Amino acid sequence: RKQTGNLSVKELGGIVKREHCLVGSDYLQTVFVAVPKNLAKQWKNSYERLTDMVVPRSSQLVAEDSEYSLFSAIVFKRVLDEFTNKARDARFIVRDFVFDEQKLEQDRLHAMEIVEQEEELLANISEWCKGSFSDVFAAWVHIKALRVFVESILRYGIPPDFLPLLVKPNPKQADKIKQGLAEFYAYLETSSRVSERAGKGGKKEDAFDMHEFQSILSDFTPFVFFELPWTFLDAEH
Repeated sequence: RKQTGNLSVKELGGIVKREHCLVGSDYLQTVFVAVPKNLAKQWKNSYERLTDMVVPRSSQLVAEDSEYSLFSAIVFKRVLDEFTNKARDARFIVRDFVFDEQKLEQDRLHAMEIVEQEEELLANISEWCKGSFSDVFAAWVHIKALRVFVESILRYGIPPDFLPLLVKPNPKQADKIKQGLAEFYAYLETSSRVSERAGKGGKKEDAFDMHEFQSILSDFTPFVFFELPWTFLDAEH
C-alpha cells in the first residue's frame, strides 16, 4: 500500500528530494501536504492563512498523481500541530514525513530485501504448485464424478439407470453441442416414473414438470451437467 497507493498514503521517501526540504533549522520545518486535485487552487490561496507563522510563498508542487497533488510548505515548528488540524478541516492531508537521508537509505535497502524475499517465496510456491497440481486435479475430477452420480440418483431415482460421459468439445462448438443435447433429451424434463403413474390412473397434474422452474434454474439442462474448465491448462504459465 505504501508503494502503490496515492499520494495521501504512499511512502514519500522516493518522491521527496533534498532540494524540497529545509534542513538544519531549529525553528522552521518543511511540511508536505496531499491536496485533492480539485482543491489545488484553494490550497494555493489559503495555506498562508491556515495559521500564524507560515512562511509566505513557501509552497511548491512536489509531485502529482491521478487523485492528489503533493505540495510543500514551511512553517514554524511550534505551530505544526495547529497547522495540521486546520489543514485537515480544509480536507488537506499533512503527511508525517521528515527528510532523513540515513533513514531513506535504510528504507530503500529494506524494500530491496523484501523484493528478494518475495521472489524467493514465489519460486518456492511455484515449485510446490507444480508438484501438487496432478494430485489436486485428479481429486477435483473425482469430486465432479461423485457429483454426477449423486445428482443423477437424486434426479432419476434408484436403481441407477444412467450413463456418465466425459465430453471434450471444440470450445467454439460447446454452446451448440450443449443446446443439441438439451433438445435431444428434452423428454427427460418430466419425470418418466411419475408419468407412468399418471398413465395408470394417477392424476396427470401430479407429474413433476421442470418447465415450472425455468425462471429459477436458468442453467437447468434435462441431463445432469457439470463443467470442467480446461482453458487454464492452455496457458503458457
